[in-house]
Amino acid sequence: MLWGIRQYHTLMMKEKINHDAKAGTLELPVKKTKSSFMIHGCWAIAVLLAFSFGLRRGDSLAGKKEGRGNGANATSAMTSMGESASETRNNRSVDREKNGMADSKLEGLFGKVVSSSASLEMLAAQAVKDSNPITRRLAFSRLLEALTPENAEAIRAQLLSLGADGEQWQEFHYSWGAISGKVAFEHAMNSKEPDLAATMTGWAAANPSEALAMLNNLPEGVTGQRDELTASIVSGLSHRDPAMATDLVLKLGKEGNGNAGKLMEIVAKETIRSLGAEQASVWAEALPDGPLKGTAMSRIADSYARANLASAAQWAARFADKDYAANSIAQIGGRWAEKDPAAAADWLGNLPDGRGQKDGLNRVFSDWEDTDPAAAGKYLLAMPYSAKRDSAISGFAMGYAWQNPQLSLGWAQDIQDPALRQSSVNRAAQIYFQRDPQAARAWMDSNGMSAEAQQKIISGGR
Repeated sequence: MLWGIRQYHTLMMKEKINHDAKAGTLELPVKKTKSSFMIHGCWAIAVLLAFSFGLRRGDSLAGKKEGRGNGANATSAMTSMGESASETRNNRSVDREKNGMADSKLEGLFGKVVSSSASLEMLAAQAVKDSNPITRRLAFSRLLEALTPENAEAIRAQLLSLGADGEQWQEFHYSWGAISGKVAFEHAMNSKEPDLAATMTGWAAANPSEALAMLNNLPEGVTGQRDELTASIVSGLSHRDPAMATDLVLKLGKEGNGNAGKLMEIVAKETIRSLGAEQASVWAEALPDGPLKGTAMSRIADSYARANLASAAQWAARFADKDYAANSIAQIGGRWAEKDPAAAADWLGNLPDGRGQKDGLNRVFSDWEDTDPAAAGKYLLAMPYSAKRDSAISGFAMGYAWQNPQLSLGWAQDIQDPALRQSSVNRAAQIYFQRDPQAARAWMDSNGMSAEAQQKIISGGR
């Protein structure tokens, strides 16, 4: 309203100055012409419009001030759970509501999600107890956005009383560890609930140096959980900086840590998720040759084969003569066999001799017998006697024993390598015994097996 009055005053002064300039005097004229009345009429209309706009603008400002007051009251309501959310997170909630996100289509279908500026107690209850899983997820996400170091313990108590499920419990403590670090860790360390590992993971993701310092100087009460917490650190580092996580795992591997392989799988999994299998393969190639590199490659191989079989096969073939890559070769061969077992066998047969080739052929033929045993047998008959043929027959005999144990045993006895032949026969005979004990005993007797050898098969078959 004051703005409108000021506009009126300004317009009148401009009219007076213009008139005086024409009349050559600073005094108002005693007599006005028709033109003058028209001019004043126009100015009056303009003043009225300006006044009206100013009035509306004042009401709008008052409304905004009133809205801020309501927001302050809502913030005060949150103190029933401890402390209010930070101003930044409140602003984020306001922005969300301004952008219409609070009334999304999903919320229109399943029910409105409580605003974090209204009541964290209500939001926590909706996140845990709402009957719709989508609404629960949206509410829990909003609850984490409102999390602060000040209100975290109160929210945790609320989630505990509501019976929050495992995934929500872990994600909450991951978030608390990220924003509060040592405070959250010490709380988790003394709690009865399983929340320490998730807290450490979140801490490592947000502040690696502090989390690593704690790992290197664990309190006495949790020294027995060092392996678990080390895995949590690696997981958190993988979320923030995979290169740092990789360096830590390689360091632990050099120190003889028996869990280094499992830790490398954590890093590889996150690398696949963030970069994709193809780029993850580049990361794995740069690792030092050895078991940890093989672990990473093995974790990547199946995902890579699913995404691009030809590229995955070309990638793995470069390491076919390395023992650490054997499992990767076998995985890609097995994935290829699902589509075209003959082509997979051809690819493996043309690789350099090595454990990967043998393991791959074993896997291909142990699956091929399920889909087309006649074609698999025909392929085996065409193969020249060799170590790779022995591996292929071993896989075929092991798989086919569940369908036709006698024919499977015949194939197993055709293996040239004595040790592999004996182990393959024993495995097939054990399956035979599980299927038909009486027929299996008769077969063993007819083949002149000693009582000791028969007992090994029977005990294994049981």
